[in-house]
Amino acid sequence: MYKQLIILLILLSMQAPAFPQASIHIEQSKQYHELGNKSIDEYDVLSGFELMDREAETRVAVLNKIVFGYHPYWGGSNYLNYQWDLLSDLCYFSYEVDPATGDPASIHDWHTSPAIDSALANDVRVHLCVTLFSGHATFFNNPAARETLTNNLIELVVQRGAHGVSLDFEAMPSSQGSHMLDYIAEFSNVFHDSIPEGILSIAMPAVDWSGIFDVFILDQHIDLFMIMGYDYYWNGSSQAGPVDPHYSMTSGYNYNVSRTVSWYQSEGMPLEKMLIGLPYYAREWPTASGTAPSSTTGNGDAYTWSYIRNNASGHYIPGNKHTEPNSFGPYYAYNNNGWYQCFVNDDHSFARKYKMVNYRGLAGIGIWALGYDNGYTDLWDIIAESFTQDVQITLQDTLYDSGGPVWNYYNNEDYSISIHGENNESIRLEFTSFDLEIGYDSLWVYDGYYPGGELLGGFTGSSLPPVLYSSDVMSIRFESDHNTTAGGWTALVESFLISVDEKPVLNAHMKVFPNPANKIVNVEFRLFGKESEYAVRMYDMHGKVMAEIPAPGGQSKMQLDVSGFPPGIYLVVLSRGQSILTQQKVVVLP
Repeated sequence: MYKQLIILLILLSMQAPAFPQASIHIEQSKQYHELGNKSIDEYDVLSGFELMDREAETRVAVLNKIVFGYHPYWGGSNYLNYQWDLLSDLCYFSYEVDPATGDPASIHDWHTSPAIDSALANDVRVHLCVTLFSGHATFFNNPAARETLTNNLIELVVQRGAHGVSLDFEAMPSSQGSHMLDYIAEFSNVFHDSIPEGILSIAMPAVDWSGIFDVFILDQHIDLFMIMGYDYYWNGSSQAGPVDPHYSMTSGYNYNVSRTVSWYQSEGMPLEKMLIGLPYYAREWPTASGTAPSSTTGNGDAYTWSYIRNNASGHYIPGNKHTEPNSFGPYYAYNNNGWYQCFVNDDHSFARKYKMVNYRGLAGIGIWALGYDNGYTDLWDIIAESFTQDVQITLQDTLYDSGGPVWNYYNNEDYSISIHGENNESIRLEFTSFDLEIGYDSLWVYDGYYPGGELLGGFTGSSLPPVLYSSDVMSIRFESDHNTTAGGWTALVESFLISVDEKPVLNAHMKVFPNPANKIVNVEFRLFGKESEYAVRMYDMHGKVMAEIPAPGGQSKMQLDVSGFPPGIYLVVLSRGQSILTQQKVVVLP
């Protein structure tokens, strides 16, 4: 299937880029290898490193997601600007494998790098990345080389007091896929036996073009999957586009970050192991026009995120900035003896993807590469706003299927989205468009998490579902079959406060059922006392009392007629005077 698609993409080269021949990892590894060995000071000159003033920092953050950042050996002193409280894992790039022996062509100062010392001192987990970008058959068919690599990696991790190994096997021919899987299983067994608490991660391609990264097999051996959610458009693309499109820019190239996450989840990759890697770099091409999409007229160049910011007075000015509407990809377009387009993330595009990480329940994010935002705190601030404790996730948002605002969803999808409010909030969901292949592709909505939440409704076809309400967590599950897609769905979601002007006193027990309800709500409770001022009240989402019934002491049962209530979230409260004894949310259906 993928080989047929590649042929089609080549035939459609005026509409879509050819698939990447070399990732940014390979491209920049080659670039810095050609520069030869340099000192930290020399790398600092190349990157324009400037030490940030850290005295103004007062934030003490507690991450609730994994933030896994690659520290390339050419990072120089960039680590001095890392905000360690917002980084959970540092992946040192890299041990370069000599395929003939398994020994390193270089380990790039792994033993002495101060970046590793700083990470360990700040309780950040450290991983040694091992790269194999060529000579795959030579390595995988040599048992002695495999054993040497395994032993070397374990020894280096132990010597450094590090936490894991990260595999980065790229440009793999399909003929070596099974051999790669065999080696990963072999290495995993020895590694986990030697370092029981060790973490084995792997860099996964955004699109498994060769069909060799078998998720079912890998899941038995891998602790973290770092999906390289970039390089969808690369230096040799025939069309300029976002390196990490949230949704597809054109109908002729149906690959994007949203689809990648859905595909891997549908393949069985556990969400609690899934990291989506994001680019701290830009890609710029000479183009035929200033409006995206546009064909390229030459190869593209990669620039760090900070390079674009540092040149904001030149070509990268607000007047040249645009957002491609289908993919939500920000880009600059300017004419300098010919048109150029530079696609680079901004605060909004990063925040959108971080919302996706939270909605989809992913383990966290990966970063290629740490230090590429050198001198700026913007990207750290977005991490703090998205992935730290006590940060509210949902206020108002628009949700799309994996096809985004324009294109159809995809075949063979099976994924879920969870939307969170605060403990005293509820969720409202309103579909503004809905078009699924009737009887074959379906969407379900749950009050709570999926699986385990209460089903609010299941929908297929083209009829617009009713407005749905849930407690502080709502989940959407979508499934499509192997054939025929449709326009998909768009929905507006918001969280809102349920406010009741009373204070809880926990000395009573209450059961409310059924939940959801559409006619009668049964309330069973037990009171510890005989006071006469007990009452059962039912509040709407704005705190208005919709029903009130006096409640006797002891153990009692009563019913509330909700058949005339508007559909939505209500709060059933057992109270004594103005003090809440106990409370429970209930959903009333149409």
